[in-house]
Amino acid sequence: MVVRYETIKSVLLVFLVITSAVLTWTLWTFQPKYEFNDKKQVHEVSISDSKDVGEVIRPVKLLLHMDSGHFGIVDEKKIGETLQELSSWSFYDLGDARSYSQDQIRAIAQRENSLELIFPDLVPFDLYKGILRFEAESLPGGSFDRLVIHWEGESKEDGIGYFISNKEGKVYESHVNHEYIQALLNRLEKQTSQFPEFKAYELPDGRVKYLPAKETVMYRYHYYADYIDPNKFKEALFKDPSLVRKISEDAIGEKLTDPTSMMNVNKANSTIDYVNPSQVVDTANGQANIDLLKRSIDFINEHAGWTDNYKYFGMDPTTQKTTFQLFLKGYPVFNAEGMSEIKLYWGKEEVYQYRRPYFSLDIPLPHPEKVYLSSGEEVMDTLLADPNIDINKLQELILGYRIYKNPENSKVIILEPSWYYLYKGTWERFEVKEARGNLSGLG
Repeated sequence: MVVRYETIKSVLLVFLVITSAVLTWTLWTFQPKYEFNDKKQVHEVSISDSKDVGEVIRPVKLLLHMDSGHFGIVDEKKIGETLQELSSWSFYDLGDARSYSQDQIRAIAQRENSLELIFPDLVPFDLYKGILRFEAESLPGGSFDRLVIHWEGESKEDGIGYFISNKEGKVYESHVNHEYIQALLNRLEKQTSQFPEFKAYELPDGRVKYLPAKETVMYRYHYYADYIDPNKFKEALFKDPSLVRKISEDAIGEKLTDPTSMMNVNKANSTIDYVNPSQVVDTANGQANIDLLKRSIDFINEHAGWTDNYKYFGMDPTTQKTTFQLFLKGYPVFNAEGMSEIKLYWGKEEVYQYRRPYFSLDIPLPHPEKVYLSSGEEVMDTLLADPNIDINKLQELILGYRIYKNPENSKVIILEPSWYYLYKGTWERFEVKEARGNLSGLG
């Protein structure tokens, strides 16, 4: 019995030693699993539509310099057909930027047998490589605001494509196959009768503006507006909409805020103004052109914010601002209170300010009214005759629309054709009464 008892004790002792070793090893190697709730609050909001870069960045004018004349269109469909054709081309031997004087750039753009596509502002090469094809391992880091394609009359030599940065005085030269150009000319020659004639108007300082040579017929439109609930923008823009509080509301509008941001809703103009004061604009270390423009398009796409026919219209890396303008029938639409544009200002990491309308043009009313507008030459003559106009500050003259609400029915939006001129960086409306010497800028 004694032997058996000792045997049992030995077995138990061995068992306890092994168990202790196993427990010790388990404690050393055990890694507890803690449940962390690190999910960010996601509030995906789809307000209207998303758009590709090619839908937002478009030429605003096409000019043909041929047969000793100048012809131009702003028709979006016709310009789109030309751009679609160019997208199948291959631009080869794209060179580095060369510095050109404004006189040299004008000489390139005005050459006989040239087609000119004019963009509203600088377009980075790298952002537009999905629309135009380049036979190059790498693209220039620069930008362009017009594309001039030149061919030599009856010659079968390949043509030249000039990507011009008029703002920076730089030109990037490339080449394009002659067959491509010939096919384009064959199509355009069938349509030139539909292209209004333009006149080269030389300003006293040597600049040349191509303006409609004759009176232009446009139409005054009335649209029913489709108003978007501003709360959709609240859901899309604030990081945590549950923390947003309404701090004031009256007939004019309302103010919303959370601990870091605020949004003003202007009911009179149907616009919103979102500001994140924590994102101060850093002008010293601004984003490059491509980053600024691409981030702006991506930002609007994140909440499908393309509520109407908005196009890229301008960019200012100094203030980190991008502008997208409403277009109708190929013409830009203007309003001094912000009813026709989307503006973004970027901070160090996120959007600092976002201003835009919260309505879209919905149903056009029947029977638009015909409006006759003076030739570009007449309007320019009137502007230059005014002693208060500094010719060096007069940047551009174009046809467009003024948008405003019908005073008798706020559900109806009126679009009034008019001439607009860019003066000291601001678009001003040219009124008929200005022809009698009363110049004033109206949005």
